[in-house]
Amino acid sequence: MKAIIKIWSVCSLLTLAMAGCDLTDINVNPNQPTADANYNFDEARLAGAFRGTVPVMEGDDEQRVKSLIIDFYAQVLDGGGYDTKNYLSNEDWNQRMYRRVQTAVSSLNIVIRNLTGKEAEFAKTIAVAKIWRVYVQSNGVDYFGPIPFAKYAEVEANPPYKSVEESYMEFFKELDDAVELLGQGTSEVFNSVASDIVYKNDAAKWRKFASSLRLRLALRLSEANETKCKEEVAKALAEGVMESAADNAYAPPRADGGWGGDYNYTMFQITWSGPLVMSSSFEKLVEGIGGIAWEGSIVNKRAVWDNKSAEERVNENYKHPAQIDPRATLMFDPPYSKPAIDTYGNAWKGLTPGLSAAERGKDEYNRNYYPELGILFMNGTPYKSRPYDVFLYEEVCFLKAEAFLRGFAQGDAKAEYEKGVQASFDTWGVSGHAAAYLASANRNLAGTSASFDDTEGAGNTRLEKIITQKYLGLFPDMSMEAWNDKRRLNLPRLDVPASRNELLYNNGDKDIRKSANFIKRVQYPQNEIQINKTEYDKGVQLLGGPDVVSTPIWWDKNANYCTSEK
Repeated sequence: MKAIIKIWSVCSLLTLAMAGCDLTDINVNPNQPTADANYNFDEARLAGAFRGTVPVMEGDDEQRVKSLIIDFYAQVLDGGGYDTKNYLSNEDWNQRMYRRVQTAVSSLNIVIRNLTGKEAEFAKTIAVAKIWRVYVQSNGVDYFGPIPFAKYAEVEANPPYKSVEESYMEFFKELDDAVELLGQGTSEVFNSVASDIVYKNDAAKWRKFASSLRLRLALRLSEANETKCKEEVAKALAEGVMESAADNAYAPPRADGGWGGDYNYTMFQITWSGPLVMSSSFEKLVEGIGGIAWEGSIVNKRAVWDNKSAEERVNENYKHPAQIDPRATLMFDPPYSKPAIDTYGNAWKGLTPGLSAAERGKDEYNRNYYPELGILFMNGTPYKSRPYDVFLYEEVCFLKAEAFLRGFAQGDAKAEYEKGVQASFDTWGVSGHAAAYLASANRNLAGTSASFDDTEGAGNTRLEKIITQKYLGLFPDMSMEAWNDKRRLNLPRLDVPASRNELLYNNGDKDIRKSANFIKRVQYPQNEIQINKTEYDKGVQLLGGPDVVSTPIWWDKNANYCTSEK
């Protein structure tokens, strides 16, 4: 893109003497744009769309949408005593996510509409807007089910609800268009590299992101439309997906000093002093697997930051498992506080998901007594500028491994699985342990080992290995994908929450192999009934069941691939 204002400058006498100076511009006002000025505000609009959607939201919405809803349902973290963990809906929080998706899609539609017909110059800009539109809308669809999906070719006063299936078909078409457009146009994605907070104007990386997103969405259809799944997997692999960590998609926080602009988990746990703790399900996935001995001692960095005495906090040599996934002690610190009486005998203990209000009030369930998120300090100070993980190479490896294992495409599932584990170990700085880990038949508490060739025993199928490692590789920012896998495959093995909405669930049924025991979606904002009832009613009809959290969305067929007995 061209600069919008030409700035007039005076030639120096030396330049005048040497080369002359055209003085005909002396009457040009330097503070006014010239006739060829380009009033293109779509760059800022597109750049702004990168923020405000999962997982990159300002703190207030991010806590309510992700930390207190998605993270609860994926059981990656427990962020507090809120009823959403019991599968109850929160109207205000549901409105926040609904509004975020609709606002972002509307803004992206304006970008695409304004630049349509100008592909000769702005093809790459249109392409990235289409890619991000698919990314945003797919998060909304997977969260609620059928929701409005406004067109960009025309302005719709009240966009209709679309079925999940129809939305997915549009996603794939839009990605087709975007990949083609990325090879066209004379300009870069943005005039300013700084506007592209994800890929710094690298169109080749945006192409890999688009194809990797296609692969992710294709696998989502594994139980609902295997033919389309295979078709889109083949297309994604042919186009070229992420090939290494150099292709990873990150989004930096604002870090501008304003409230809610930091990496949000840092704010929640340190500024607000509310620990984000390990779940019992997570504990069962990382304890014992890989045969790697617990190394040395670790400390709670928040307790050190708060100058708590050794007597007040858990001793460095606290009780812990003999063997642990080496990433886990980086993901989590030991508890912040030591209870007056050691009521549970093991400081590496995950919190039971879905505790009832009465149970949450008991001292033994104080979150300060449980391992908490441990990635929030760097060099002894709060890591406020940590970028959000948007899409990582290790996820692509695990997507390919599943596709190859299940015959959706031809390839070496074991090789991709091991590449994914190695990439995740690289991400967490424990690369040296990967070979021994992958060779180990030692099982976690769910019965799963890391060795791809070891398939004996319950909970130890190759698909369980792939999704378990994918779950760990998504931690903590991409918990939306972890929840999607849980609904699609009933993997990885998770605990059934202790207490769920009694009107929808039989709380005596704790069968982990029963997919219907886990939450399926988030309820629509109920203000839709008041302000948009005709379309809301159509949305519920497209959903295929009542507007409750136990109604599965189109691609969720209540499949179960969990064989664990524990």
